[in-house]
Amino acid sequence: MLSIATHNLTETQRLGERIGRHLQGDETFALVSPLGGGKTSWTQGLAKGIGASSRVTSPTFVLERIYTGKKFFLHHFDMYRIEEKDVESTGLLDILGEAVVVVEWADKIRGLLPSDTIWVTIKIGKGDERIFEFSFPKEKKYVFEK
Repeated sequence: MLSIATHNLTETQRLGERIGRHLQGDETFALVSPLGGGKTSWTQGLAKGIGASSRVTSPTFVLERIYTGKKFFLHHFDMYRIEEKDVESTGLLDILGEAVVVVEWADKIRGLLPSDTIWVTIKIGKGDERIFEFSFPKEKKYVFEK
């Protein structure tokens, strides 16, 4: 596990951006945090890192938003209102391994995500501090290169 603290919104977005620059296009990120934890803010940086120019917003009510990067797509899902039995209807399972996929509230569907998923647990510290704990398979460690 790798733990990284950010102290404000800009640092949270920059962390996502740094990681986004190293992606190969088939990564799945499972985000787990309380409401207001920084899931969408981190994803904004990730999208910038892959070269997406669209404004990234939470997919809470539409369930999925798709962003076009320079080399590949970013599919941003929100599972907050979805039960595990209904995941198939979202299209999430069809896109895994074919694009960069970010799943907010991923703990609700843990058993359905692939074994090479990068798990990101975000804890809220004091003030605007966020602690990102990354759990990833060895073959995905490249996303943390500088």
